[in-house]
Amino acid sequence: MRICVSALSAIFVALLVASPTFGEVQELLDFEIKDQFENVHRGSDVAGSIVVLIGADRAGSQFTQAWSKAVRDALSGHPRYVEIAHLAHADLRGAPFFIKGFLRGKFPQDPDRWTLMDWKGVIPKAYDFASKSANVLVFAPDGALVHHASGREPDDEAVRGLVMALRELLDESR
Repeated sequence: MRICVSALSAIFVALLVASPTFGEVQELLDFEIKDQFENVHRGSDVAGSIVVLIGADRAGSQFTQAWSKAVRDALSGHPRYVEIAHLAHADLRGAPFFIKGFLRGKFPQDPDRWTLMDWKGVIPKAYDFASKSANVLVFAPDGALVHHASGREPDDEAVRGLVMALRELLDESR
């Protein structure tokens, strides 16, 4: 009897751990996060669009531009590339509240180059961001997460998977 209860308990725990509610969220959150200019951005702002969100913590921020460039270089010739909603994200959890203004000043001052300033880590927690790396999320127009890549410098295989997911979305939503 004890073995049966133990086995059932183990199966129950395994099912809970494998459940999507305990792991990575599988759709675009309806977040509400300010950028470095104090403008509020919401997940609903990009609803119905193909979304590429590139984010990182401080140690991974040095790699985000390389990933962004890899996506742009591979897809900028696609006739529907301009329809992709690009979101830049900064994971600022753990930053002391008294340096928020200082940190905002470290981000681009061009209003067209805003970055989501995620002080609570809402997005990295929900999508299980890899630390010290760039994280690239691709969402379909229905909000479904269709691809998550992460790493430091983008490698060919990771970029191929990312581009393939985006091409498929761009081509099917014609």
